[in-house]
Amino acid sequence: MSDYIHNPAPFLDCIKKRIESNLTLKDNIFSLIMFGSYVRGDFISGVSDLDFFAVIEKYDKFTISELKKILERCCEKIEAVEIDLAWELKSNLKNPLHCGHPFKFLTIYQEDFLKHHIIIYGEKPEIPKYNFHSLIPFRCSFILQSASHFRKNKKMLHILAGEICRLLAILGGSKSLKKDEIMKHLLVIGDKKAIEIYSAYLEGRKMNFKEKELIEFIESRCKTIIEKYGN
Repeated sequence: MSDYIHNPAPFLDCIKKRIESNLTLKDNIFSLIMFGSYVRGDFISGVSDLDFFAVIEKYDKFTISELKKILERCCEKIEAVEIDLAWELKSNLKNPLHCGHPFKFLTIYQEDFLKHHIIIYGEKPEIPKYNFHSLIPFRCSFILQSASHFRKNKKMLHILAGEICRLLAILGGSKSLKKDEIMKHLLVIGDKKAIEIYSAYLEGRKMNFKEKELIEFIESRCKTIIEKYGN
């Protein structure tokens, strides 16, 4: 796990104290976890998000909205593009692939999540282990469905295309989700469009791509990946 656990940033202490001072949040939040690039150590100001995951006992709008406000308030000095808060019911963590929402960090990318996370509040949730390669067709199908749903949303299409770049790099030998490792393996693979799309993301999330261009990239690479790893 990250050294941030041993040397907690002030904003993490701010989050914990605000949760503990709110009886409703304190009772309903089983666990609040930070993960992703900030914990891995490849956070880029103005490019990266801050990723949080809340495990809650029961759903209510107040818990999610209040927690999001706390995160935004405590993290306002960090130059993150977004404060991304995912949440799931504790009861669904017995099988996150089929219960609730199949978050990629709990399923296909769970190795990175388990290795690079900080428990800000509460207890460590237990999640079942999944085999990365067995989930590749499932994840590609999910990305294709999402691309169809977000056809008019170029920002989301660029995010989905970015995930395809990461999948290609991992399948090409990358052992990490760190940005420099992903780019290194994309260069080895030599997929020019993937390199172009991922480079644009690293350069301030530039989206100089047409909607059709992104959709074609997502669909063509997903087809290739599924054909190779679908059996």
